[in-house]
Amino acid sequence: MGRKDVSQFPQIVKQWIEMEKEANERYYAEHPDALTLQFENDLRELGFEFEVLSQTEGFMPEYKETLLPIVAKYYRKAESQNDRKTFLSYFSHKGFEELVPLLLESFDPMQPDKALWEAGNCLYEIRSKKHVDDYLKIIIEPAFGTSRRMIVMLIGKLRVEKAVPILIDLLEDEEVRLHAITALGDFKREEFRPYFERFENDKHPGWRKYSRAALKKLDKQKEKNAKDDMQP
Repeated sequence: MGRKDVSQFPQIVKQWIEMEKEANERYYAEHPDALTLQFENDLRELGFEFEVLSQTEGFMPEYKETLLPIVAKYYRKAESQNDRKTFLSYFSHKGFEELVPLLLESFDPMQPDKALWEAGNCLYEIRSKKHVDDYLKIIIEPAFGTSRRMIVMLIGKLRVEKAVPILIDLLEDEEVRLHAITALGDFKREEFRPYFERFENDKHPGWRKYSRAALKKLDKQKEKNAKDDMQP
């Protein structure tokens, strides 16, 4: 495997790297058994060249086959939210299907909302169509709270037909209402117009903004359909 050198950066980025180095040195001095330090050492032994850990995210997806098993191993070991967040940052790539079961295992209501949201965001980026039933189990569970948001959005991106009644019900759940509006908007269905009109003048800026965006999608789709009908 070729060696990857990411040491050449503009001056402003180099200054940022020096700051990260100093912060890491302090952290590792206090936490000599840190998983991230072990991970760094593993990567260097494999021949990867980098100055600070954050640079190694750039090795994805090119070195996916080499790195994913290692990152997944450390993610399973991670107990702190900070460590989990670090390793999750390598997972947010479309098509990383093999990670979906691991991420779904992370959905435990006892985990902090932020940790679950980050796992949900990875699922959103991966966009797997193979685990729809698992996604639906998560979004209907109120115990997952705001951590459901990106998975609700994922359902919309995938246009999961059987999820439509669930998304309509979620319009009554203020924790995920904005995301349910967006997900329904991705279907571009004229029959959903009343759901968006309900919130287009709402005092809540997010509900108002995304309802209007969904209505614009419908209007554009309507114009396109009219033009298509006029074609000989």
